Amino acid sequence: MTGAPRWASLLLCLLQSTSGRPLLAPPQNVTLLSWDFSVYLTWLPGPGNPQNMTYFVAYQSSATPKQWRRVKKCAGTKELQCSLMCLEKQDLCNKFKGRVRAVSPRARSPWVESKSMDYFFEVEPAPPILVFTRTDEILSVSATYQLPHCMPQPDLSYEVYFWKEGTGNEVRNPFHAPRLGPLPHSPTKPQCSSPSKESLLQEAFPAYPS
Repeated sequence: MTGAPRWASLLLCLLQSTSGRPLLAPPQNVTLLSWDFSVYLTWLPGPGNPQNMTYFVAYQSSATPKQWRRVKKCAGTKELQCSLMCLEKQDLCNKFKGRVRAVSPRARSPWVESKSMDYFFEVEPAPPILVFTRTDEILSVSATYQLPHCMPQPDLSYEVYFWKEGTGNEVRNPFHAPRLGPLPHSPTKPQCSSPSKESLLQEAFPAYPS
């Protein structure tokens, strides 16, 4: 194990001597991850790099495969992640990927790319916020969730489970997105580019499930 860092350092020295420019070890484990309807490019520092590292991030859409766009909000970041949501000229209907490079005052690393992501097939939804309203015989459940402002209205299915407290008799009630209604938004803006920021789901159940 002790020989690996030495070989890495030697390889970097050889690369520097051939390119005439100091090189840093490239970021590792560059990955696109999704949670709460958002997408983040994440990475780990390259081995042997100094502590005062900054990073620059770019993304590429499948619609323009030869063009990389800088992510301005992550230019010179010291974090190990960067949000790739709601970027300039970004279209979530197309697959996209990210790349990152490490930069120090005197050197920089090669770019490292992530795999592509198809947003609408791979996005991880956020958990809804539930509000319960109970009458004598009816239990109403309202669920809301917050969407990124650039996200088109998703086509989601829902599974609702309910049961009487103290029992394990779960009742499953699946239904599709027609029960989901977006809150009002401007009808003059196309849905794909200006969706509702918040959506509302309402369902009613017997107050005393058997």
